[in-house]
Amino acid sequence: MSSASSDPDGAATTSLSGEFVAERRADASAFEQQLWDVLDEIPDPHIPVSLVEMAMIYDVDEADGHVTVEMSFPCMGCPAYDMIHNDVESCLTVLDGVDEVDVEVVWDPVWSKDMLTPEVRSKMNESGISL
Repeated sequence: MSSASSDPDGAATTSLSGEFVAERRADASAFEQQLWDVLDEIPDPHIPVSLVEMAMIYDVDEADGHVTVEMSFPCMGCPAYDMIHNDVESCLTVLDGVDEVDVEVVWDPVWSKDMLTPEVRSKMNESGISL
């Protein structure tokens, strides 16, 4: 669910949520959909869900073999930062049609558990993770 608010200038801003990410994914080309599917197979190293399910992947864009993945982390200084970054690059660079992968880590919007869909929350609760 995305929520709207106003900044000091009165402009509407939207927070990122699972549904917002789903919208970005729905707007992706067929090849970008394939890239999202591959990213959805990369597990979070700490929690029994994928990076996509954790809402850490904000956007995927491909142009002429150059793939840009916009993502965030649940916290700054994540001990698995390098491992996750390498997983994203290595899983995508082996695909036909991918020549280069850039992973852009962004902190705006800040990741929040509010970004998790009800299905992911349920999956985490079933694994003993309280939210």
